[in-house]
Amino acid sequence: MEQVLTESELAMFAAIPEVELVDLAIELEIPVGESIDRTALLGLAVLGLAELATREGLPFSPYDQDDLEALPGEHLAAIARTVGAPATVSGVLKQGAKVYKTYRRSRGNSQIPLMLPMLLPALGRHLAERTG
Repeated sequence: MEQVLTESELAMFAAIPEVELVDLAIELEIPVGESIDRTALLGLAVLGLAELATREGLPFSPYDQDDLEALPGEHLAAIARTVGAPATVSGVLKQGAKVYKTYRRSRGNSQIPLMLPMLLPALGRHLAERTG
């Protein structure tokens, strides 16, 4: 499997406890073995988020605005297409707010809304490459 995240993106996860990464993997239905390969696990998490985005959208809150604004236009557009939102930051946030509300109600301890901002650059890049 090719490396989905850049070295600088991976570095952001160096201080994240392994148990939180495992919780994220479990939520995304990624099998976890005895030993954890952070690079592979995070790469699979990006792929899992892409599938999740297609199935049910992504949980965005107003706190994600800066992260969405930092994305290149084609990456934001790819995320927007995948979640069924207009290709604007406000469109993605509005669509994501509906999903976020569901997460707060039924998945209160979810790692997805917490880790999503750090995985956004890789997710946007992946979705843009996948959709061409």
